[in-house]
Amino acid sequence: MAAKLTFASTPPAARARGADLPAVLYREYALLARNRAYLILGLTPMLVYLLLVNTSLSNLVQVVDYRGLDVRFSVFLLPMTLAMSVVSAAGTSGTAVFQEELSGVATQLWSYPLRRSRFLLGKLIAGVSLVLGQSLLGLGVAAFIFDFPFTPEGWVGLLTTLALAALAFNGLYLAVAMTITDFQAFMVISNVSIPVLVFSAPSLYTVDSMPLVLQWVSAVNPLTYAINGMRDAALFGFADAWQEMLVLAVMAIISYGVGGRALLNRARNM
Repeated sequence: MAAKLTFASTPPAARARGADLPAVLYREYALLARNRAYLILGLTPMLVYLLLVNTSLSNLVQVVDYRGLDVRFSVFLLPMTLAMSVVSAAGTSGTAVFQEELSGVATQLWSYPLRRSRFLLGKLIAGVSLVLGQSLLGLGVAAFIFDFPFTPEGWVGLLTTLALAALAFNGLYLAVAMTITDFQAFMVISNVSIPVLVFSAPSLYTVDSMPLVLQWVSAVNPLTYAINGMRDAALFGFADAWQEMLVLAVMAIISYGVGGRALLNRARNM
């Protein structure tokens, strides 16, 4: 007597909506942390300016008049050092996009039903945490070397503005990396933009002491709002830095919107 065959089929278990986010985060942290060369390149400019430029110029220029307040030059230069760290680390996050494509990982990644929102959110969290981690390391070294006369509100304002700057510039470089398909073009933009952004902003000097042309450039330079925001928040409190914070928040929203749109187009073309 022939055996009776029976078949039973059950639908696959529903996957939790956020189940793919931890996997994306693990992958992003592994991608960023294992590339030690880019981590070193992100830290080097900040440490060079902190240990060499800050200490040397602080002996040359003792005090700066900033908005009617006499500020030690080492304190005045701190936002510039943190801003340089933010921009350098943000460029590293953008470079990771091209690493994925050149290694073929991006094609494999989009072969799976991965939601674009989770991919972008994972890059946001991992990139911003990298930017903040490197910047906080520099801030810790600076606090060990120099004596900063900040109140508790000043420290909170400084860290808040630093976090907004990390969000804004990580989004900016991520949007540029998503929009540009040529890796060499992105590397040129990334490497050239760092000194241009830093030295066309009121980094080593106040806006009033800059040439008129550079004053116009600094008005549209996004790094100006990060540097002035950190200075104003640290020295005067939140009430004097809310405009710069608002500009950084709007910049972050626009950057991630542009980056998300570019990500969709990029994934379709693979």
